[in-house]
Amino acid sequence: MDPLLRNPVPDWLAAVMAALAGVALGVGFAPIDIWMGPLVGVAMLTWAVVGRGFWASVALGSLAGLAMNLVTIQWISVLGTAVAAVLIIFMSTWTGLLGGLVAVLSRQRLWALSIPGAWVLVEQLSGSVPFGGFPWNRLAYTTVDQPLGEWLPIVGSVGVSYLVALAAHLLLMLPWRGGRRLPALVAGVALFAGGVVVSLVPFAQESDDHLTVGMVQGNVNRAAKGTSFYASQVTNNHLSETIFLLARNRATSEEPLDFVVWPENATDVDPLSDADTRATVDLAAGLADVPILVGAVMDGPDPITERQTSALWWDPHDGASARYDKRNLVPFGEWIPFREVLLPRMPILEQIGRQSIPGEGPGVLPAPVADRPGLVVGGVICFELAWDSTVYDTVRHGAELLVSQSNTNTYGATLQVPQQLQLNRVRAMELRRDVVASTLNSTSALIESDGDVVGLTREFTAANRTFAIPAATHLTPAVVVSPWLGWAIVAGTVAAVIGAVAGRFRRDAAVA
Repeated sequence: MDPLLRNPVPDWLAAVMAALAGVALGVGFAPIDIWMGPLVGVAMLTWAVVGRGFWASVALGSLAGLAMNLVTIQWISVLGTAVAAVLIIFMSTWTGLLGGLVAVLSRQRLWALSIPGAWVLVEQLSGSVPFGGFPWNRLAYTTVDQPLGEWLPIVGSVGVSYLVALAAHLLLMLPWRGGRRLPALVAGVALFAGGVVVSLVPFAQESDDHLTVGMVQGNVNRAAKGTSFYASQVTNNHLSETIFLLARNRATSEEPLDFVVWPENATDVDPLSDADTRATVDLAAGLADVPILVGAVMDGPDPITERQTSALWWDPHDGASARYDKRNLVPFGEWIPFREVLLPRMPILEQIGRQSIPGEGPGVLPAPVADRPGLVVGGVICFELAWDSTVYDTVRHGAELLVSQSNTNTYGATLQVPQQLQLNRVRAMELRRDVVASTLNSTSALIESDGDVVGLTREFTAANRTFAIPAATHLTPAVVVSPWLGWAIVAGTVAAVIGAVAGRFRRDAAVA
């Protein structure tokens, strides 16, 4: 390694650099969106830990993680300070592990290639362990407004995270005085220029087959939450806003609607078991005379203690004809691990309510409409946007149109709202599909296949929109390649770590 990185910086400076690295990483995420931040943060963290022992590097990585997570996920504090502290500290331990891996891999000749793999490895682990993980702060999610984001339909989020970390380490090589400065510069320019070229690639033929979709954001009376009339008020608001949507659609020259989308939790009680709620949804669908994709809270196997978050395809004549149950649930947000132990000790967790039960199977619904009896709609519910496989499953199983339904009421006026919109943009770019994002009272919009946002609503307002969306059946390379690429990067990184540790043992044995 070059002397710039071979000689560790003083301990106090390393700590400052680690903290600043975490801040730089954090400001790359929405809504701050300084996309150069993660490049600087990744490079600075490597510089801070290189030349140090494993545990010292773990401590520095954890410090960087604390700084990053305080910037990005402090919104979880709406569930309580204790919940926020636990999540932030726990997620920071993953960055601590990353710091240790960086220190180990930095001793190799090909460190600029292997260290980016450590970022992917840690992202994969934190996105699955424990309790299904929390894949929220991934490098790929900072790239929607920069050239590296254009690689999303080719290599997916997992590949773009690697490219961000690779670009950062190429940046770190530029101060060298040796013969590697020019190759690093050329490689970095090629990465960004390649993104520009990819943006020009048509991944699907232009389709004249469009569907006209109405989107409803009903809004809620937040002050009424917890009252006996809150649930019915939420559904009534969506009925009212649907009427406004229909009036505008029929009074203008807009194309007739094919179907309407209501967001997650538009019915706060099970419309299949509650007669009043069912009557309200039936009335809305009857007035529209087209199906409604209803985001509904459903009773679980034990209706008293369990629930499911679902999307129901509600026909104006036949009622609920298809259903998708949310698969990826956020621990301590939608369900409580070790509930019997924790709930008595942390009463604030009672706000979560009934224990959510995950669904099974891909988010696809048979969604017949007048001109398209064979239409298949792909649904992703709220936090599921952060899981690659859940999103990819929609198009793998034939979805022709994508809908993202979210609640976000709990996290209103926090950074979670723009971060979730950013995730919608990532997925639209990755799949090269338009996505209808419908929220309860947050920011709803159409996200076009290039990541552009159309018709954005305001938080805490009732709104409706009409979007013409092309039906599509294409799959981008990311959907096919990304899962295998992720495993390949993880396997290569593990092999590199084993090789680095084995080499260290051999050197120590030779000295002894």
